[in-house]
Amino acid sequence: MNGSDPTARAAIHSGDGDVLGAALAQLKGNDADIIVLREAFEVPMTAIIRLYKATRQRVLPDFDYLGHVQGIMEGARHQVRDFLAQEGFTADDLDWHSSIAVRDIGARYRVHHLVPCRHCGHSKIPILSRTGRPREYCSDACRQAAYRSRRANPAAVAAALDDPAAGLRPCFAGFERRIPADSRFKLVALEKAGAISIERITIDAAGDAKFEHHIERHLWERRWLPESPFLHTARAALSHLRARGVNLDEVFLHGEDMHSEVTPYAVGFACRYLPAMRRVFVEFGGTEWIEFPRVSKGAVLPCLRIRAVDHVKLAAFEQHSLDAR
Repeated sequence: MNGSDPTARAAIHSGDGDVLGAALAQLKGNDADIIVLREAFEVPMTAIIRLYKATRQRVLPDFDYLGHVQGIMEGARHQVRDFLAQEGFTADDLDWHSSIAVRDIGARYRVHHLVPCRHCGHSKIPILSRTGRPREYCSDACRQAAYRSRRANPAAVAAALDDPAAGLRPCFAGFERRIPADSRFKLVALEKAGAISIERITIDAAGDAKFEHHIERHLWERRWLPESPFLHTARAALSHLRARGVNLDEVFLHGEDMHSEVTPYAVGFACRYLPAMRRVFVEFGGTEWIEFPRVSKGAVLPCLRIRAVDHVKLAAFEQHSLDAR
């Protein structure tokens, strides 16, 4: 939560009729964010408190954060109602989601669109966890019920994975919780549009593989400690690419170019840079992206191989293609 919403403040003078945005602009600090997340997007109080604590320089162990945030929300409600009354409106007259300011706050926290709960199927706002990954179930009860269902019927779980409408594909099996929901939906939409292909592959660990001196320096001197599973996985991925005749200087490795700015091949870990995949393909000559949603020191490493099929379609793909799903 980064202070008051600048879009809401601009709405006072914009003349676009965003009365609710103008009301929110009267609130101090991040109060507008808090009330919008709760009132417009029904974000649970536990998630709002986590977000609130994340903005504090110091978290007090015995402080009543629930009561404090509830007090902020109640005060914000009164201020909004008072402003609306002065403009001749009541809260019942307004549709929260028609407000530009509200939608922008929702977009900032990635809670501005509905996705189905993976268990009950009811549309819900994707709630951000502490790690920034959207929750996939609308409640703890649904999460527990889904776990029991998976244990009781593995065949049904496998069938449910082939559900593009839920951002799921069979190749995501075992990774579906490690790939953020928004990235899953984007991958499925790109595949459906014929822009990319996705397959699951396994890569053997590199063992004692050695690389050119500048590659070795990039790996262990600039990037990771010798015992890091990221280093283990990077060696395996680079060894796999080298065996295929790939020039390792033309690899985009977990957010950094190995040497060249033209990077036909990319390798990513834990989906950290997966949102940049389309840009790498379009702007830097990318043709293949190998993603390891789970990083480990195992002897066999499963991963996703994503290939660019049509660069014209990749360049034309827009966010609204996701919103129309």
